[in-house]
Amino acid sequence: MKKIFKITLALLFIAGINIGCENFLEPSVDQNKPTETAVQSIDDLNSVVLGIHNELNTTGLYGRDIVAGPETMSDNAFSNQNSGRFVVQSEWDYTEDSGYPLGLWDGLYESIAAANIAINADIEPSMAVDYAKGQAYALRAFAHMQLLLNFGQQFSGGTLGIPYITTYNEGNLLPAREPVSNVWTKIGEDFTTAASLMDASMDAGSPVFMNTTAVKALQSRYYLFTAEFDNAIAAADAILTGYTPVAAGNLVAAWASGSGPNSIFEMGFTSTNNVGNNNLARIYRDTNYGDVEATQDLYDAYDANDARLGLFSVQGDTIRVNGKYVDELGSDNTRVIRFAEVWLNKAEALARRGNAGDLVDAIDMINTLSTARGSSTIYTVGTQAQVIADVLAERRLELAFEGHRLFDLARHQLDIPFVNVPGRGINFITNGPIPYGNQIFVLPIPQNELDANSSMEQNPFFD
Repeated sequence: MKKIFKITLALLFIAGINIGCENFLEPSVDQNKPTETAVQSIDDLNSVVLGIHNELNTTGLYGRDIVAGPETMSDNAFSNQNSGRFVVQSEWDYTEDSGYPLGLWDGLYESIAAANIAINADIEPSMAVDYAKGQAYALRAFAHMQLLLNFGQQFSGGTLGIPYITTYNEGNLLPAREPVSNVWTKIGEDFTTAASLMDASMDAGSPVFMNTTAVKALQSRYYLFTAEFDNAIAAADAILTGYTPVAAGNLVAAWASGSGPNSIFEMGFTSTNNVGNNNLARIYRDTNYGDVEATQDLYDAYDANDARLGLFSVQGDTIRVNGKYVDELGSDNTRVIRFAEVWLNKAEALARRGNAGDLVDAIDMINTLSTARGSSTIYTVGTQAQVIADVLAERRLELAFEGHRLFDLARHQLDIPFVNVPGRGINFITNGPIPYGNQIFVLPIPQNELDANSSMEQNPFFD
């Protein structure tokens, strides 16, 4: 697992000491410092934390792939093979040498390595130091969570998770995979530590930095995913006071602004500092790439009056979500978590907790969101199973093309529906729906990791 530890300080200090958004991707001058002496001040510590954000900005992660990939693996989207991008994801045709899992594995563990340097930095405690270390704890938890969702066996009938790395230690190059349950516990502990260290008075006010609201928002996601519904509701309630969904007439413009709508945490880009042509707009829109199209099934799921249809374009039989990321030069920030998701996290937690009053409240919440989006759809209280299904349906409509659908299906133990795209040669590897629990649900551990780490176990489908 060389990439976990063999990370240079040039990466860690790539953001520089200036934390202004305009300099988010600008390198500082004197970066090549030994790890044991690099972090000696709060400015050094902030630079490391910004380096973590910067690593998450790369094309293989939140610059593009970690968002678009899960969409093409779900019933929301597919690759038209226009430039050969996202074909492997769309067809679920992975090998140990595929670039997509390698990019996720390396990039996320590199961000974890940087987080560990920040967390273990030996400098005098202060409110600012605690805040920066809290950010690092939250980002470490977040990165491990993404790794677990993609490489853990929780959706494929197994018990193996991923290595949970908490130290920057070049002597430990052979970490083994831990049980899924252990990894979830450690993710939760890191989020809790982050919340305890970070004082809201230190929040910078920009969603491109991990802040106290983002920690609570991600905790609402974490507790929902681990079926701790009381905690998920509490985490959501801590930040939802006063939240009002963007009105239907303002939704398209809010997305086109490059930040929002009601964004809590996003990866920051500018007109000069971005991933270039390898951005979400160029893969979603009809450009020289334009590989990722929406399915007819997704489009047909919307009510005719739903303002979210304004984020789509239809040309013949080609349907695109071209309104969520609009700048083909790549300056749009990638939205990681929005208030609308937290709203839906609470609604789902209520539905799955399942008391009679909870079901009423869950329906009220998704009706509030649906109505705000201009939809004529009115959900009614039914059985718990029906309410859960309705919340999941509303999640699909609201969060489409934001990287959630695959994991929402998997969390609910649902099959991945077959996407029939005549004339394009797009078929799942099973030539039909992928049954929940199939071993293909989990990505392969990259071959270079297996070669470097004798303690690493491959996922069974690829073994």
